[in-house]
Amino acid sequence: MNHWKETWNKRDKEIQITDNIFDMFCRLKKADGYDTLIEDGYYEGLFEEWKRTNEDLSRNGVSFASVYEVGCGSGVNLYLYKNLFNIKKLGGIDYSKPLIEIAEQVLKDAELEYGEAVEIDVCSKYDLVLSEGVFIYFQDVQYGMQVFEKMYEKAEKVVVIKDVYDLEKKDACMAARRASVENYDERYKGLEKTFYSRDSFVKFAKEKNCKYSIVEPQNKHYWNNDFTFDFYLFK
Repeated sequence: MNHWKETWNKRDKEIQITDNIFDMFCRLKKADGYDTLIEDGYYEGLFEEWKRTNEDLSRNGVSFASVYEVGCGSGVNLYLYKNLFNIKKLGGIDYSKPLIEIAEQVLKDAELEYGEAVEIDVCSKYDLVLSEGVFIYFQDVQYGMQVFEKMYEKAEKVVVIKDVYDLEKKDACMAARRASVENYDERYKGLEKTFYSRDSFVKFAKEKNCKYSIVEPQNKHYWNNDFTFDFYLFK
């Protein structure tokens, strides 16, 4: 794996991404399962997508001093916020105990817990509440929207849900999966993915009188890119 260095200017602050930080980012991403269909630039693309998310928040005038992640896995996103943004208050929940144990090693002072997404404690507030690549694994749309409600209640400023599988693109997505993975239906039997209508998120935002934004991912190195959308809810 090629190491990578970058200097990122975020507003008036210069942020340095060093070899060590990027190397840990790659390791944690692998632990979370981002280790299939890898091509040159794969992990760089994943980092660039993380960076674009924060640039989008900045363009919308959102500043934040605390971050909570639903489905935090190994803690990779929280790790970046700690080491690049110097965020002190971090928290997350994940249903995988082994991944939470990894996150606890990486993020000593974070508020981390093992459990179901819908069980998050909404009394403890965070400026930014996010989720990445998790909604696809929820049992159905109803459960996913219940989690969205909890995220809304927990957030002080903004909710970001990344990699939501687009219902309108379901057929194309499944065709691409079957073309890329041999015996896909047999290998993934019982592990159906959950797709969402964009309108369900828009309706939620309007009912809460919140501004929102639907963002198209731009990571061409990630094969799911063409079948997902990101949703931002501003309180």
